[in-house]
Amino acid sequence: MKILWLDDEIEFLQPHIMFLESEGLKVIGVDHPLKALELAKLEAFDVILVDYKMPQISGIEFAREIKKMHPNIPLVLITMVQDKEVMDEALSIDVFDYLVKPVHPSQIMAVLKKLERDKLKDRSETRRILDYYNMLNSLGNKWKDWLEKGSILFNWMVESPEDDLLKEERKSKSLEYATWIIENMPSLLADDEVPWIFKVFKNEIIPLLQNSERVTVLVFDNFRYDQALDLSQTIPSSYRLEIKPIFSVIPTATQFARNSFFSGHTPFDTDRRNQGWLRDNLHEKELLEQNLVENSIRNLSLFVKKINTLDALKQESFQHGAKLEVYVINFFDMIFHLREEESPLRGLIKNAEDYLNLCKFILETSKFLEKLNVRHIFITTDHGWVKGEKAVVIQGGAEATEGLRFKFGDSLKAIEGKPIELSDLKSYGIPQISRHLFLAKGYDYFVYQSDPGKYKRKYKGGLYHGGVSIEEMIIPLIKLRKG
Repeated sequence: MKILWLDDEIEFLQPHIMFLESEGLKVIGVDHPLKALELAKLEAFDVILVDYKMPQISGIEFAREIKKMHPNIPLVLITMVQDKEVMDEALSIDVFDYLVKPVHPSQIMAVLKKLERDKLKDRSETRRILDYYNMLNSLGNKWKDWLEKGSILFNWMVESPEDDLLKEERKSKSLEYATWIIENMPSLLADDEVPWIFKVFKNEIIPLLQNSERVTVLVFDNFRYDQALDLSQTIPSSYRLEIKPIFSVIPTATQFARNSFFSGHTPFDTDRRNQGWLRDNLHEKELLEQNLVENSIRNLSLFVKKINTLDALKQESFQHGAKLEVYVINFFDMIFHLREEESPLRGLIKNAEDYLNLCKFILETSKFLEKLNVRHIFITTDHGWVKGEKAVVIQGGAEATEGLRFKFGDSLKAIEGKPIELSDLKSYGIPQISRHLFLAKGYDYFVYQSDPGKYKRKYKGGLYHGGVSIEEMIIPLIKLRKG
C-alpha cells in the first residue's frame, strides 16, 4: 500500500513513517500542500493522511482540491481536537476517517486495515453484481427464462437495492418483458406447463388435500417477490422452504388477479361463469368452493378469512380446525392505496423504501409465523407493484375506468407516450368490459389530457399496480413443509 502523508511538521513524524515502512508500507511524507498536490498528479496513492491545521491551507481545503483530481481516493484527516463542526465538514466531502493527535502508528494501522476490508468488500460486491448481470443476460426468451430473470432481478434487489447497474437492468428488462408477454400471452394461457396464478390450487394444493393433508394458505395482497425473499429469512427452521416464481394475470389488479387465484380460471372464464363477481372481491370463498368441486373435492371443511388490520393479524390464532384454511392479509393493499390519498400515511410513506420497511416491520411485529402449526403452508400474493416514473397522457370518455396503470374504455386515445393497447381481450384471458384496454408498461402511469402537468407532478413517484412489468406479474409462491 502506498501512502502520502501531508503535515507541515512532517520531520517530527519520521519515527511513525519508519514504523509503517517496517510493516511493508511505502510512505511519502510531505510538508506543503502544493507539493502534495503535485505528487498526487504524478503518482498513484492508495490513501492520503492529511493534517487539519496547516499554515498554508486547512486540511479540508486540501481535501476539496485533491477530490477534484481523484474523487475516489480515501482521505484520513488528522486533527488536534475532536471538533463536531470539523467532523461534519469532513464527512460532507467524503473523508474516509479521522484521527485525533497525538497519533500512534497502531491507530494508523487500524485505519489502513479498515480500508483494506472495505476494498475487499467492494471487490466482492462488484463480483456479485457482475455475476447477477451475466446470469441475467445469458438467459433466453422462453417463459422459464423470464421467470428465472425475474428471480435473479429480485435477489439482486434484495442484496444491492441502490446499485446503478441494477436500476438500469430493471428498467430495460421490464420493458422487454412487457413486449414479450403481450406477444406470447395468448399461447401461454393455453400451455398446461406454464405456472399461472390460477393454477396454484389445482397443481399445488388439491393433490395434498386428496391425500387427506391439512393445508394453510396465506395470500398477501400487493406483495412483491423481493418482499417474499425477505420474509423467507424469518421462516422457522422446522420447515423446509421452497420459493419459486409464477405468473400473475393482467390487469395486475386485485379484482382480476385474486378472483382468478381462487376460481382456478382466467378472469375471462371467471366472469363468464359468475357474471358480475369480478367487480369486487366479495365472492372468494364461493369461487374456491367451485374450484374444489371441479377438482373432485367435496364436503371438505373449509375456512376462509380476510384480515384487514394489523391488530387482527396479531390476534389471529390461525387454528380453526379446517382441512383447508385460507387467510387473505388485505391491509397491505389498503395501506398502499391510502398512501396516495390525503391521509397521515402520505407523510409516513414517502417512497418505495418506506413502504417496504413498513411492510417488513408489520410482518416482524405480528409474529404470525410462530402461530402456524400445520405440515403444509403456502404463502403467495395476487400481484406486485411498481413506482411510477413517467406519465403517459391519454384521452377517454366518461365510461373509462379508474386506475393509474390500466384503463378500460370505448374511446381511449394516447396523446403523449405509448401504452399497451388491447382490443381482443378474450385472447388475454380478460373479460370484454369495453372495446379497449390500455395497460401501462415499465414504470409508466396514466394521466388525462386535462391539466396533465398538475397530475404528472401529483402522481410521479407514487406506488401503483395494474400494469405490465416484471415487478407486478412475476410473483412468489412460497411452499413450507414441516418435518
